[in-house]
Amino acid sequence: MKKILMSLFPLGLLAVIGFWALDCAGAPPGNMFRDASGLLLAFGRLAGILAAAGILAQLLLVSRAKWLEPLFGLDRLTKAHHVMGLAIPLALVSHPVLITLHHARQADLPFLAQYKAVLGWEDAPAALAGAFLVIIAVIMSLPAVRRRLNYEIWHTSHLFLYAGLGLAVGHQLELGGDINGNPYFAWTWYALYLFALANLAWGRVLNPLRLYRRHRFVVNKILPETTEVESIWITGREMASLPAQAGQFALLRFWAPGFKAQAHPFSISKAPDGRRLRFTIKKLGDFTTRVHHSLRPGAPVLIDGPHGVFTEKKCLGDKALLIAGGIGITPIRSLAERLQAAGKHSVLLYSNCAQKDIVFRQELAELERNGGFSAHHVLSAEPDWQGEKGYVDAGLIKRLVPDFAERDAFLCGPPPMTSSVKAALLGLGVAESRIHFEIFAL
Repeated sequence: MKKILMSLFPLGLLAVIGFWALDCAGAPPGNMFRDASGLLLAFGRLAGILAAAGILAQLLLVSRAKWLEPLFGLDRLTKAHHVMGLAIPLALVSHPVLITLHHARQADLPFLAQYKAVLGWEDAPAALAGAFLVIIAVIMSLPAVRRRLNYEIWHTSHLFLYAGLGLAVGHQLELGGDINGNPYFAWTWYALYLFALANLAWGRVLNPLRLYRRHRFVVNKILPETTEVESIWITGREMASLPAQAGQFALLRFWAPGFKAQAHPFSISKAPDGRRLRFTIKKLGDFTTRVHHSLRPGAPVLIDGPHGVFTEKKCLGDKALLIAGGIGITPIRSLAERLQAAGKHSVLLYSNCAQKDIVFRQELAELERNGGFSAHHVLSAEPDWQGEKGYVDAGLIKRLVPDFAERDAFLCGPPPMTSSVKAALLGLGVAESRIHFEIFAL
């Protein structure tokens, strides 16, 4: 079944390109592929088709569809979302340029004069405005721009994508030559729109509301872990029926003054027990700082999730190597507890700057006392520390975990650390299929 679902994407793309090629080859007044002017029109149409398909795919990638996430993993979905976001503007710009060049050649007009005429076509101004909004959303997501924006502004900018699609859809359905000339192609597009929007509405809106109606999630208590880190315990009705697993994360929207407009992703930091969920949050920005200062027990919570495939199911053997950096300990800590309960041995390498930054120090010591688990704290900025110093690298892994080749590796920490540790493991000969990590952000 998994292979069938995964094949839907390439088969769908091939079907769309196939419809396009057949229509261009047989469209009146003749084969578009026979001369330069026809090629401009053909590839202009293809650019429009790919832009629309790309936007629909973007909506599907962020729909939180439960059937989609296990196929690829959230990290790959996120990467595909970013790459596609960079490709869509190219198609959006190419489409009107190629179409205008074709008609300019046919009418023997300068490009700008013909473009002015094109803007007079039905729904063309709306489509231009829609393309502009989509490109703005993409620009605001570029790493160099996003670093200068707070999370709320960046997240709100994604609404431009929805508005852009709404403005452009009329142009596509009214003027799209491939769609108007082929009822099968038209029905294919209607089905794609319906499928993508239905998944988006269910995953982002309806399912979180359904979960809240059933479970009535509420903040139970808030406990400090360090000076910068707090744990939020959430309870509700029939919690045992919530399909939450150690290692997963959820987007939390606290229904309290100052929090209702925002949902942020946080990892489950303790293996679910059927009664409560614990999420551990570090002060890293405006939202998390407000959580620490303003959130109170009793606040209702909308939960979008849990999400992620960073779970014990990835550990196919009976041993695991857990590597965490900073607040990346949150999913690792819950995963360690679950692996221990399953009778699997795990070793944790936990990297921090100083002792004050160590989260769950007592809990990790308790897991060690229960057996089947050992933890090594690695500090990079505390000269008087008597334990391991420096950073997690190939040499430290070989020395502290000599049987690393027999273990599945689970990584969670800042992206530079995750990349360097993954490279170290690959350099040690660990198969990439046994190195597991996930991006805990959307």
